[in-house]
Amino acid sequence: RGFVARLSGSTAEMLNIWLLMSAGKEPFFINEKGELNLRFTPALPSWLFTKTPKKGLPKNTYAFKFLGKTLVVYHNPKMKDTAGKSSAKAVSITIEYDDGRKVDIQKDTIGQPYSSDIRHGKVKRIDIHLS
Repeated sequence: RGFVARLSGSTAEMLNIWLLMSAGKEPFFINEKGELNLRFTPALPSWLFTKTPKKGLPKNTYAFKFLGKTLVVYHNPKMKDTAGKSSAKAVSITIEYDDGRKVDIQKDTIGQPYSSDIRHGKVKRIDIHLS
């Protein structure tokens, strides 16, 4: 007959908190030109970043799966909090597609066509470098 998993209220709340901390309140947005954009605005304390390399990731990183497929890795060399006064901010982004192709973006926002590719599951990994 099958099994349908249901989340308790506390589990759903925890997943919501985790998503807000990792990606921000509204990562996808429509810009003034009507185009889909993506901007990660994490709220992570510095102690959540690795102190040593772990599971194939370098030290000073925090990683999570976005939209169930894309690995997002924050690189925080100064080990600063990502929210609050004098927090670390994104300065560059590297997108890696499933076919191995890479795209470098020298700002904090991912525009078209890359934001749509991420939304449609064509991107394997996003590396976000923080200041």
